[in-house]
Amino acid sequence: MAIIHRKHPDVKTLPIVIGLTGHRDLQPEDIIPLKQSIERIYRDMLDRFPSTPLTVLSSLAEGADRIGAEVALELGLDLICPLPLDPDLYRMDFQTEASREEFDRYLAAAHSWFALPLVEGATAEGVKQYGYERDLQYAQVGAYHAQHSQIMIALWDGQVLDSIGGTGKVVNYKLQGVPKIFGRTQSPLDPVETGPVYHILTPRVMNPEVHGVPYEIKKYYPRGYGTDEDAEMAFQKIFDQIDLFNADTIKLAAHLVKEKPQGEAWLYGDLPKENFSIELLSILDHYSTADCLASYYQRYTKRAFLFVFGFVLCAAVFFDLYAHLFHDVQEVLIGYLGSLLASYLWFSYAKKKHYQTKYLDYRALAEGLRVQFFWRYMGLKHTAGDYYIRKQKSEMDWIRYAMRTAALPKGDTVGSEFDDTRIAERTKAVMHSWVVDQAKYYPKALKRDHHKLHRLEKAINAFFYIGVGLVIVMLFIELPHELKDLFVVAAGLAPILAALFGAYIERNALVGHIKQYERMEGLFHQAKDYLTDVIASGNYSEASEFIFELGTEALAESGDWMLLHRDRPIEMPKG
Repeated sequence: MAIIHRKHPDVKTLPIVIGLTGHRDLQPEDIIPLKQSIERIYRDMLDRFPSTPLTVLSSLAEGADRIGAEVALELGLDLICPLPLDPDLYRMDFQTEASREEFDRYLAAAHSWFALPLVEGATAEGVKQYGYERDLQYAQVGAYHAQHSQIMIALWDGQVLDSIGGTGKVVNYKLQGVPKIFGRTQSPLDPVETGPVYHILTPRVMNPEVHGVPYEIKKYYPRGYGTDEDAEMAFQKIFDQIDLFNADTIKLAAHLVKEKPQGEAWLYGDLPKENFSIELLSILDHYSTADCLASYYQRYTKRAFLFVFGFVLCAAVFFDLYAHLFHDVQEVLIGYLGSLLASYLWFSYAKKKHYQTKYLDYRALAEGLRVQFFWRYMGLKHTAGDYYIRKQKSEMDWIRYAMRTAALPKGDTVGSEFDDTRIAERTKAVMHSWVVDQAKYYPKALKRDHHKLHRLEKAINAFFYIGVGLVIVMLFIELPHELKDLFVVAAGLAPILAALFGAYIERNALVGHIKQYERMEGLFHQAKDYLTDVIASGNYSEASEFIFELGTEALAESGDWMLLHRDRPIEMPKG
């Protein structure tokens, strides 16, 4: 979901998505205090994350859904309405004309709305009747809220009933995971994606006497975080990272407006942009933002590496000169201290500004959204965030959240199916704009890093042999005192230079890069050959499945690249 930032209309930021669930049979005297509790939650989120807008999901059922939507609209938040059924069929649930008019009014005010497709096992005729199939649709919309929100607000009396789509069941979906019938197929070893629930203790007509203080807000967290305090910190960090990404988007708005069109064009190539869905355009926009920000902070990261290593080298030169040639010149010793201080200050500044972390995180987000874009273009409903470093709970959780937010369905693609002709057209387009493009990129990147590594290794060997050669000369040739001092200085500096170049290779993970580029070159060339055969034979039945598999491999490689670099932060050279 792309939200135009109201203070900066030239950029779009990622929202935090809040799902709503709750009882329909609210008591009239409870409406105002419940609205006040919901407003406190919304305002607290806006205050804590000032660069991040909120998007509220509401299915506009009577009661909790509507008062949550009303507060959202009053605060100027964006409202998205996933409906369990087609609106005409859904209106049958509302008993009065006033309720139906209220539903229509909220639907018209929403940013977007859409009816979810039929659950497996439900039929078009079956959902018209009150019964199990219709209940499945309501349960599905609750599961949708749990899957596509970062936080869920539950106006709930605290009781878990047997009804399949009841509020208590939806709360469990958010805390424990969505049932297989509503979620994606995954390995039992994969972690279940969950999130916090803000429970507002809510009396209802069926249960007016609740156990506790009415309207009190309690936070529930999924298992696996130790204490609630640990869970609170973990989710706070996720939302802080999203807010930081948005703050950078706003801060660099002028730069992004200038650079993003080229980044977008590199992604979609010759694909007809005028035919893109709203959802594709949103993913494309967020991809280009992440890509531009990654490139921006990559330059600062490289600059930090060079300055830190450069000043350490200067310090080594000054110290060697002081020790062997100018031991009476205090200015040389001052130069040594000044160079060390300058190196440390650059290191501290780069670390404080999080240049490397931002470069790596934003690059990972961009690569995930690249995969997401082509999946959606092929009509695949998978979310890249579900497949990115999914077995590792870490500081990269925010990237998965951001991927899901960026790919939040807008309604124009929900439930859409592609016929064989359209799949054929899109397979050819993806082949050209993604597979062929990547098959060309990786050999170039591999050649570039091979040359860089070769040059650095030659320099290391040269400095090593120079140091050895100078020592041999001093051992076997009687040199004048002044010349011998110069030889001693040079012989001392040579291994230092070799060590610094070696540290530079290690910190930039050049060897790891080359291995990964070799794997990705082979992967995309194999993909190119396969799709070429598919197109030639006209057999497109497995094309979508293959594009999905290729995307999961690309996400895995992106995760490996991220971990490779996170293990090599900017540091002061040692040794």
